[in-house]
Amino acid sequence: MVRTLTTKKPQKRKLPILSNSLSFLLGVTIAYLIMQQGVVKCPAPSSKETQESEPQKECDCEKLLTAALKKDAPAVPETEKVRATGGSKEKSFYDLGLKYGTDKIAGKHRLPGCLQNNSTCTRPGCVRKECRPWGHWYHTLYQQTIGKYSLDTADPFQFLEIGFFNGRGYQTYREFFTDKAEVHSMEISCLPEGKREEGKWPWGNFAKENENYQKYLDEQRLHCVDASNTTYLDNIWRTKMHRPDAPPLMVVVDDGSHLSAHMAQSVFFWFPRIEPGGLLVIEDIQPIVEANLFRTQFLPQMMSDLHFCGDPKQQHDEPCFPLLQKMLHSIHCEMHICIFERNEEPAIPNLPLSDSTMPANTFKSAMCPSLKDSWGTAQV
Repeated sequence: MVRTLTTKKPQKRKLPILSNSLSFLLGVTIAYLIMQQGVVKCPAPSSKETQESEPQKECDCEKLLTAALKKDAPAVPETEKVRATGGSKEKSFYDLGLKYGTDKIAGKHRLPGCLQNNSTCTRPGCVRKECRPWGHWYHTLYQQTIGKYSLDTADPFQFLEIGFFNGRGYQTYREFFTDKAEVHSMEISCLPEGKREEGKWPWGNFAKENENYQKYLDEQRLHCVDASNTTYLDNIWRTKMHRPDAPPLMVVVDDGSHLSAHMAQSVFFWFPRIEPGGLLVIEDIQPIVEANLFRTQFLPQMMSDLHFCGDPKQQHDEPCFPLLQKMLHSIHCEMHICIFERNEEPAIPNLPLSDSTMPANTFKSAMCPSLKDSWGTAQV
């Protein structure tokens, strides 16, 4: 038998179409190889005299090559450009913090010198190097969460800082935010001089060191008050902030005494009064005696409430702080700072003081049923 061999006509392969992004990357690679091989060269200066008298001009070949590559590059939406550059249209919290000398961003600035010379460190024995210099690293979280309030497109809003001290942080906030922001601050040291048991302050007026001290008082933006006292807080809130013509309260920052009880009281008083989508910032929750209970007892209960479901099949699925749980959308933390974000539940501006104070389980996480295991034993 004779077999007849037939030859098939070769089929043309259909090559997949490369995406614009892949083409761009390929172009960059080819351009790099071309430049490395010296195929595209810049003309050398005609003489030494010309080289010394005239600055070397940019190579025309490189300009042409760059222009060609840009032409093939895929278009990037404007919103993507802003995101890719870290929000270039926003003001830089770090740069303004450096300008005014606030400790909120000083950790990054001071770390290199601290690593070179231990005598410049405030805590040279810390294992974690970021903890050794004076100052914090809050700029990254601030830029991510409140950067939008620095844009001219931001709606009018109200901001409150607890702990003016010498005003360096306050000045940073005022310049960082859009002009439509109403920026308030509270400070205990500018109370009348006298005994603490009399509701006064005996250790000097730190706020007066700021060059704009009287201006801020005259504007009724700086309030001299003990921010841990709910009666005083309620008075400032009702008479100075919660006015008919006031913009919504969107951001509150606690940078006061760093005492656990004072920080937790700020959460219970201010969180329900912040408008939906707003933020409550608690700074300085590092491992120090003053703040340890906040970090080890209060914060775990807030984290438990964040994940609360109320599942009847689960024996211990109950909120630790029922009112706060209903208003809590998220918790964002970085080193020594946490931000509590409000959900869409309406604010309660006239919340009774009895519901604005710390409950018995604030620093006793074992009292919260959700923090017990299946045998009913506290996990902390």
